[in-house]
Amino acid sequence: MPRMKLATSRRIRWTTADYFRMAAAGLFEGRRVELIEGEVIRVAAQATPHRAAITTISRLLLAAFDPGANWVVIQGTLVLPPRSAPDPDFHVLAAPVGTPDDKLPRPLLLIEVSDSTYKRDSGSKLRLYARAGIDDYWIVNLSERRVEVYRRPENLTGHRSGWGYADVQFFGIGQKVQTLHRPDLQFAVDAMLP
Repeated sequence: MPRMKLATSRRIRWTTADYFRMAAAGLFEGRRVELIEGEVIRVAAQATPHRAAITTISRLLLAAFDPGANWVVIQGTLVLPPRSAPDPDFHVLAAPVGTPDDKLPRPLLLIEVSDSTYKRDSGSKLRLYARAGIDDYWIVNLSERRVEVYRRPENLTGHRSGWGYADVQFFGIGQKVQTLHRPDLQFAVDAMLP
């Protein structure tokens, strides 16, 4: 008697091109989503502390970075081909506003404001940003009232899931954080927290 093959299910991994085609077709209408490692993930609604931190940090970044030379993107999509298009809370580009995606440099600074999203921000998103070569990644951790700074992306295992950062520092109330590419810019942790 011949052996029967059992049906197995497989996860579909979308590309950034697929994701933008689905968005253009209205498949995500009314939903906040982002593409992480080929998977479309629903993004949680923001509570008041998160929105307040976004507002405060927006003002700090816009005042610090020259708008003629830098683009401070606030909650905008960062295209990381072939399978990711996250919407970090902030990323700063050494490029003028409106530069086409295919001409954008790697972000000088990327910031996630984290409360209920901490597990993803310090897990799958951290690995994604490290693999993309983002060398100055900050998590404004609202629950712990600190800024976590991740630098020097590395992969010790050689596997996709082995990406992380060699240099990790935590800054609390009363301390200041310097940006990697512009050490003259310092931000007080107190000023970043609501």
